[in-house]
Amino acid sequence: MEKYFITGSSYFIDKNIKLFTPKDDNLDLEIFFGDELNKEDFLSYINSVDLFGSTKAAIIRNAGRIKDIEHLAEIMSKCSETTLIITAPVKDKIDQSLVKIFKNKNFKVFVEEQKKAKATIYDVIDIFKEKNIKLSQEQAEIMLSKCLNNLSMVLHESEKLETYILGKKEKISVSTLLDQLSGEKEETIFALTDAFGMRDIETALKVYSTMDNSYDSNFKIFFALSKRIMQLYLLNIDEDYLKQVHPFQLSKIKEQQKKWKIKEIVKAIDIISELDKDIKIGLKSIDNAVLSAITSADKL
Repeated sequence: MEKYFITGSSYFIDKNIKLFTPKDDNLDLEIFFGDELNKEDFLSYINSVDLFGSTKAAIIRNAGRIKDIEHLAEIMSKCSETTLIITAPVKDKIDQSLVKIFKNKNFKVFVEEQKKAKATIYDVIDIFKEKNIKLSQEQAEIMLSKCLNNLSMVLHESEKLETYILGKKEKISVSTLLDQLSGEKEETIFALTDAFGMRDIETALKVYSTMDNSYDSNFKIFFALSKRIMQLYLLNIDEDYLKQVHPFQLSKIKEQQKKWKIKEIVKAIDIISELDKDIKIGLKSIDNAVLSAITSADKL
């Protein structure tokens, strides 16, 4: 089975995970986190044969936080039953020691090229180009800033804006699209988002019941909820990802983080992503999607 080690930004990692994950409708996939890895459970999973003969894959995120990673890499190098995708995010520079360890164990190693700021802006432009949305360099800079300089969030929001376009018959200007990202500045959306982050569903639903339920308003709410769960996820990976969040807001997010386990955050992201898909193909209205997103925090 193939073995990969990927290090770089969360965007680079997520893009390559999608690329290297086996394409199989019956895929047996498990995701593990270096912060809380139970090595016995992990090794048992990757070395066992699926009872139904399904293709198996395992992803480890935050591998740099695993103690004695070199010894684990040695054991993983002998695995023949499962495709392995091991990832480690970086801050300012690539951790060469991890790269060396996995290269020596015959993993296929993918290291993100270090880019200048302008190159990252071009990545934003390319992401939106794939959604048939043309951004100027200035607009891309605004988008990158609103998404905390994180390309994973840019990709996430490009999909939200694509949904917004699908709900409109007339042509939408880019400036109008960018305006959709300012929704969480509204006090009521802040209150709803904070209640969601604290998993206080009763309060969140009460706030929602007082709000305008137009398409535009619901889109902004859905965006704010999606962004908050992503912020909680990024905080678990590396607080530096949230360095542009206002200190007061960051302190609230840290408090909310205590209410979630990392597995619950990942599951919530999956639920909201599925809601996104349902909106796009017309299985759910934006109103129902918002209600499902709010109540998801109470069903994990």
